[in-house]
Parts: sequence; structure tokens; C-alpha cells
Amino acid sequence: MAALSSATSALVGNCSVAKRAAAAPRTRAWCRTSSAGQNASTHTHRRVIVAHAAAGKGPGADAVSEVANMDSLIDLLVAANNEEAALAKLVAENVLKFDQKMWMRIASRSDAAPTQDDKDTFMSLAGKCMKLVEAMVEQTETTIKESSKVLESIVAKAADPTTGEFNVPLQPASVARMREAVDAATVDERMLNTVYAWIRKSDEDKMDGMVHILQHLLQCYAARELDTGATPLDKVLGASADVWPAKFDEIVSGGFEEEAFNRDLQKRMESVVLGLPNGSYTQRVQAEYLKEIEDRGKQFYAGRV
Repeated sequence: MAALSSATSALVGNCSVAKRAAAAPRTRAWCRTSSAGQNASTHTHRRVIVAHAAAGKGPGADAVSEVANMDSLIDLLVAANNEEAALAKLVAENVLKFDQKMWMRIASRSDAAPTQDDKDTFMSLAGKCMKLVEAMVEQTETTIKESSKVLESIVAKAADPTTGEFNVPLQPASVARMREAVDAATVDERMLNTVYAWIRKSDEDKMDGMVHILQHLLQCYAARELDTGATPLDKVLGASADVWPAKFDEIVSGGFEEEAFNRDLQKRMESVVLGLPNGSYTQRVQAEYLKEIEDRGKQFYAGRV
């Protein structure tokens, strides 16, 4: 269940590749320059291929662009090689780009360097980057293990206290117990990443019941984050989905009409979109929760006409 996220798996694989690349012979046939005795027509054909690739024609265009992108990053890494903090930041921002091709490209640049000092600079850089990537992998794996333990304890609260079995759809009492566990836990971006990893794994294994439970967990988290207690809308936001109709009845009876609902909801959505890191799980979960509230609200107010 506690599956590694795709990003973590990529990091682990990249570290293994890095170690193999560092241990591999420095001289490779595809890095060597052509000998003087090679056929002239071969040189001409090669120049035509390179020319077409550089012009964006033929299958080599993507490869040329890829090498250029790798070289740009390598140049930035070289410039930051003697600044520990800057190098660490640069590696962290581009960590998933350190795949087999990147390590081989650094080795190739070292082989082609004009002086021994330049060669040593590239190899020193590779060693530093490798250590940084490995440290990130270890930290990510540790974080996932810690998040998984907390997640297991939260999910366990949804089980029947007597039998230990999960009964889905979850009953209100089960959701309430899980809500209490979520409220007492630190649910951050790393935790949410683990939740989504569990959801993907459960979906692949056809464990629909677990997907249902995890979705409720995300709703509990979103309700906690969005309920400010400041307006009537918070009575809906802070409640579980099964009591939303009753909560809508309550706030409408208190004079909270559709126009006020839409205006308040729009402000909450703007706060989530503009106030949370773009593309983050925290933003995604809260925005999806607000969208669900919006859809339910539209249905409720339309039914009153």
C-alpha cells in the first residue's frame, strides 16, 4: 500500500544509474572523434544529418535539443560548483533531470574537455551532484515511511472499533473518527503526496473500498483547512458530505441566499488559487473540495426555485 511516488521511484533509479556511470570507463566509442582514414562520404552523410537535425528536420532534432538543454543545465552547475548552497538549490530544482543521459553527458563533457583541470572540474561536479541526489532520495524515502505510518493510523480510525473491519460506504461515525484523527495530525504536502500514491496503488489493485476511504480522508483535510468559522458557508465547509443538505437548509433559513453563497465561495476559491503553491496537492485538494461544494450548492438552490 505504501507505494513510492513516481518521483521517488525516478530518483532511486537515477541514483543507481549515476553510480554505474561513475564506475564506467571514461572513454566511449560514441565520444571519440573520427579517424583520418574514414570514408569521406560517411563524413558528408553525417554533416547532412546534423544539419537537418539542427534545422528541426528529421528524427535527430529532438536529440540535438535534448543535448542542448542538458548542456545548459551542466553549465549552470559548473558555475555553481564552488558554491555549496547554490549547487544544492540547483540540483534540488532539477533533480528529476539527473537520469542516465545526464550522467553520461557530464562524463562526455569531461572526456572532451581541453585541459586536465577542466576534466577534473566535471568529474568533481558529478561526484557532488551524485551525493546531493542520493541525500534527496534518502530524505524522500524517510519522509514517505513517516507519512505512511501517520496515514495508516488515520485510516485505521475508519474501521469498526469492535471488529476492525472497514464497512464502505463509511458510516457517519467512522468519518467522524477519521476527522478527529486528521485534525490531530500534521497533513502537509508530503502527506498528501503519500495519500495520492495510496489512491493510485489502490485503484490499480481494484481496491475500491480503500479509494473511498482515502477520498473521505482528503475531504476531512479540506474541511479542516477551509472552515474559518467566519461566515455561514463555513457550516457547510466544515461538515461531512452526508449532512450538506441539512447544512444548506440551515444557512438558507438564516438568510444566506444564492448570491451570498456564490460571492463567498468565489472568495474562497481565489484564496486557494492565489494563496497556495500552484500545482501543489494542497491547492488541488482544497480546490476540488470547493468545486464539489459549488456543485452541490447549485443543485440545492436550483431545487428551491
